[in-house]
Amino acid sequence: MKIAFTDKSIDLPEDSGFLNDTGAELIFLGRVRAMENGIPIVALEYEYYPGMAETKLKGIASELLKKYDIQDIECVHRYGKVPVGEASISIVIRSGHRAAGLLAMDRFINELKKEVPIWKWGITKEGKKFPSETREQKI
Repeated sequence: MKIAFTDKSIDLPEDSGFLNDTGAELIFLGRVRAMENGIPIVALEYEYYPGMAETKLKGIASELLKKYDIQDIECVHRYGKVPVGEASISIVIRSGHRAAGLLAMDRFINELKKEVPIWKWGITKEGKKFPSETREQKI
């Protein structure tokens, strides 16, 4: 398990190499869109509660490792200003089969948005900063 926060760009995760029991390696990159709550933006700015955010993410990951047939979870989340088009989060889940990995990925993202103390603001081209909804919206 790897849980980290960074103020650097997130690249595609490196190949983990062949693991005999891994049949699926799911990679999710969450990128900053050009619109936030219907307002054009140039970046999102993220803040998080150091220590507590990592603890919450590790707790979520631990629960999913017990509940689903998955082998590993890695999550790297950005903080600070993240320009449009760049990734703000990278999540990798390795599992024996895709079904377990897909279920775990969806659950991890939903729990992260509900439970982890991360806040974000939209930044307009004029430099105006406005709060952005950080909790999962109902579809």
